Amino acid sequence: MLTQSGIVRSDIRASFGTAGTAVAPGTPLTVTLQLVNVNANCAPLAGYAVYLWHCNATGQYSMYSAGVTTQNYLRGVQVSDAAGKVTFTTIFPGAYSGRWPHIHFEVYASAAQAVSGANAVRTSQLALPESACREVYGQSSLYPGSLSNLSQTPLTSDNVFGNDGGVLQLASVSGSIADGYAATLEVGIAGSAATAAIDLNQHGLTGTWYNPGMSGQGLSLEFFQDLIAVGQGVVFGGWVTYDVAPAGGAANNRWYTVSGPIVSGQSPAALTIYQNVGGNFDTLPTTDSTVVGTATLSYSSCDAGQFTYAFSDGSGRSGSFALSRLTPNITCSASTMRPTNADFELGGNWASANTNGQGLIIELNALAPVVFCTWYTYAPNGQAIGGAASQRWYTAQAVHTPGARTFSLTLYETTGGVFAAATPTTTTLVGTATLTFASCTAATLLYNFTGGTNAGLAGTIALTRVAATPAGCTA
Repeated sequence: MLTQSGIVRSDIRASFGTAGTAVAPGTPLTVTLQLVNVNANCAPLAGYAVYLWHCNATGQYSMYSAGVTTQNYLRGVQVSDAAGKVTFTTIFPGAYSGRWPHIHFEVYASAAQAVSGANAVRTSQLALPESACREVYGQSSLYPGSLSNLSQTPLTSDNVFGNDGGVLQLASVSGSIADGYAATLEVGIAGSAATAAIDLNQHGLTGTWYNPGMSGQGLSLEFFQDLIAVGQGVVFGGWVTYDVAPAGGAANNRWYTVSGPIVSGQSPAALTIYQNVGGNFDTLPTTDSTVVGTATLSYSSCDAGQFTYAFSDGSGRSGSFALSRLTPNITCSASTMRPTNADFELGGNWASANTNGQGLIIELNALAPVVFCTWYTYAPNGQAIGGAASQRWYTAQAVHTPGARTFSLTLYETTGGVFAAATPTTTTLVGTATLTFASCTAATLLYNFTGGTNAGLAGTIALTRVAATPAGCTA
């Protein structure tokens, strides 16, 4: 039922995918659910997925009721934000015989689980207050029979809400027929369902992550432990990928940045996906990020995770993939004991203050042993190209020597991939570079391109660390 592409969306009024674009008529309604941890003073639960569905104005369920089996409107999945909230744009449901007006929802640990319908954390229903129902059904001709059905089955006699009159499931509703209505409900979830297998608030998860089935694309992430307060950090990183099919050259390379709060004891983390376009390689102008989607990130171990995404840029892209660590774990721990490593702590986000909107994410891994860098930048004439085709990304590698602070890198350009797909890619050597760390907050990159988009370009970039320096870093 849920595996159709496009189910991860906030506006659920229209059908999607192969079902077409038919819109369910009815009085506008915005539904907001706030997920809270009842075992942690009702702290908000970020990164959980909610699958929500309900009947149309005449009491029919898309995909199941006669006459609408070819439709899939009034169904959708959303991931809770940092405040634990999900919001859906829909219509006021009708009242059918035998039930009080209601909206179904299920809560999952991730969008991937919600889309597959597996392992729901909680299944429940939202009840709508009688005053709002009578107002809608009495004034709108789109709800034939609903007013009569409402009177046949009182809330206290409903087979779901009847035991307590829906005390914990009765939404607060405001609005009017002319302006539409807004329904809100707080949803409590027991702490066991909100406990992370691996605490995300630790720098040890920093590094390069990829899906073995998707050649030449992945995420480079830095976890800023306790950046906001004790127990509250931030994850920031980059996602290197490609345009949608067909595959192409360097102009088809795409990159995004992702960022969001990480809280000890809470998983998944709710992230925002950003895109920067229109810059020039290693020079002005600076570029600003634009929100293009949301994502969730969770880890079952120090070496395995899950990334789920939903774009809001009009592309309709959504999905989920497993993450594996590219290099061996250095300091990540499943316990509260958090070791540090002077070389590893040098890694993270580095950029030039003069070219905001591009930079490098660096990992120093003595166990591999390798220095691995992902470079997020633009074509030399990216400003003139404009749009996503202005983006370029490179990777760089060197052999890691413990205690070394200068490294001779080889620069690579990877092309031929397709967004989030298992397609062959080609990686080509396009130059060399020298990376030198002067301290935990200052470094230089001397580059020389001999091939690819940047062939013939050489220069020096003064790098500074982005945000806080990890504990244990020495230079």
